Amino acid sequence: MRVLVTGADGFTGTYLVAELRARGCEPIAFTSDITDAAAVDAEVARVRPDRVIHLAAIAFVGSNAVDPFYQVNQLGTYHLLDALARHAPQAHALIASSANIYGNATGGYLDEATPPNPANHYAVSKWAMELGARIWADRLHTTIVRPFNYTGVGQEEQYLIPKIVAHFRRRDPVITLGNIDVSRDFGDVRSVVDAYAGLSLAPPAAPVVNVATGKVWNIRQIIAMATRLTGHEIRVETNPAFMRPNEVEILAGDAGLLHALLPDWQPRSLEQTLEWMLKL
Repeated sequence: MRVLVTGADGFTGTYLVAELRARGCEPIAFTSDITDAAAVDAEVARVRPDRVIHLAAIAFVGSNAVDPFYQVNQLGTYHLLDALARHAPQAHALIASSANIYGNATGGYLDEATPPNPANHYAVSKWAMELGARIWADRLHTTIVRPFNYTGVGQEEQYLIPKIVAHFRRRDPVITLGNIDVSRDFGDVRSVVDAYAGLSLAPPAAPVVNVATGKVWNIRQIIAMATRLTGHEIRVETNPAFMRPNEVEILAGDAGLLHALLPDWQPRSLEQTLEWMLKL
């Protein structure tokens, strides 16, 4: 099975390529600039993959550069889908969107029927990507995955969990955070790519699938867990600039559909993830 992977050299892509190899597949790293329609078309025509997993994206929500969100996440995806429709219409395409499209105003355990309410340019670009993908629905088999927060070794420190881990690994006395009492769904990149590979290699069965643990932790609990694992006490200071207005208390993913499609899939616990990250 030849699987074309965009974003293969990124944080998630590195783990995904290893997972695909472990499953006996031939992962092929996509090398073209996703914003160059002619280059994308030529590469897809040359590779003609059996499966495609599309990870390439501008993913840091806090980026001040707005245009790349749309150039890469939205238009780049359109270039890929258009090329697949011409040269590899048989290839099942798994497209990574984001649970960010649900926004921050609807709390609880969100399923795939939750109305999108994107609250930043990253989320808007992903929702626009999803909407536009429907144009190719009559010519391609696609599955859109909406991952909730996930982390692991190798994720940049600008993200919350790696920031916490880095402070504990350095045994810093103080860490500055935002609201530490909101509860969120935090997954493990190894579990996420396990789900991506499983959904990609199986026959297309659902147009949109949440990838989530279905459990929540607040930051206060994560700090306590890291303290227990390392024996290091750290003082938490809060900075209002890091807080989002009107944040819901609990925001998590309903993973019922994912479990129905992949009955053997089980997410790693957050404690396992933290222990893995803190041991480096």
